[in-house]
Amino acid sequence: MKRNRLYFGILSLILLLIIAWASYSMLHVGKQEETHIVSVIVNDSNNDRWIALHQGLEQASDDYNIDLNFVSTGKFASVDEELALINRELENGAEGIIVQMIGEAEELEGISSRVAVMLLETDASPEGVYAFTGPDNTAIGSALADAIKEDFGEELSGKTVGILSGNEEKLSTQQRLAGLHEGLAETEAEILWTIDCANEQRGNTDALQGAAPVDIVIALENDETERMVDYLQIENARMESLLYGVGCSEKAVYYLDKGVIHMLLVPNEFNMGYQSMEAMANQLHYRLTKAEDCQVDYLMVDRTNLYDEDNQKVLFPIVQ
Repeated sequence: MKRNRLYFGILSLILLLIIAWASYSMLHVGKQEETHIVSVIVNDSNNDRWIALHQGLEQASDDYNIDLNFVSTGKFASVDEELALINRELENGAEGIIVQMIGEAEELEGISSRVAVMLLETDASPEGVYAFTGPDNTAIGSALADAIKEDFGEELSGKTVGILSGNEEKLSTQQRLAGLHEGLAETEAEILWTIDCANEQRGNTDALQGAAPVDIVIALENDETERMVDYLQIENARMESLLYGVGCSEKAVYYLDKGVIHMLLVPNEFNMGYQSMEAMANQLHYRLTKAEDCQVDYLMVDRTNLYDEDNQKVLFPIVQ
């Protein structure tokens, strides 16, 4: 009799465990199948530099059942213009916003209380109020300095350097400059000029017209790398410089292949898109989940390794 009771008790416990597991699985699947709308807003979204990012966003949206709206934008004239677009997306039903702010993250105060927010390549507050996905900017500056030192060795002594910084009011630019200066400080290379083209009219090369010829040019953003490429096409006879740049656009890769760019540091923007959407999906599917910062890796590419299989996967990812 006691043995029968024991068997009955064990059987009852097993049945309870099965019911509990089935109930949890049904609730879990229900959450995963719920669709959420996420709008992604970046500056000049039709620029080909966003191709890999867009593909990463699409892949994660498919994997996590997200309705992705990659908003068509031109170049923002002001922060107010971008904020108006964000508010329009909220009015149209967006539950999450992934945004590359052209200003500072503090501009989003009041929006983040209404909707989940993830920042891309945006200066984030040190308090960590907003989740951020992007590369380690100080490390980018250091990596460029290391590449130059490896290429030149002791011959770097006496070489002249020019820097196209991008917007020096941005924390990310300041961090890249700090890493670059620290890396070059131990050398005897001379930095002749640093140009902040953000204060010049977008798309022209006027800021470079009065620049002294240098042996090495370092461009710290994709736009600055493309701007220097355009300038070198015009002024090659006057400024025969080796160009080290940050970039991920098809134009940057094309001119790396042509030898106009000597070396390109490429942030993994497919991962930036995927990781930001993955974090956003987790936050929306599971409301108690807090989005965390995601650091994106990068690779150094030159003509000798441009067609390596691993580099091609980062440069030209294909959504599965």
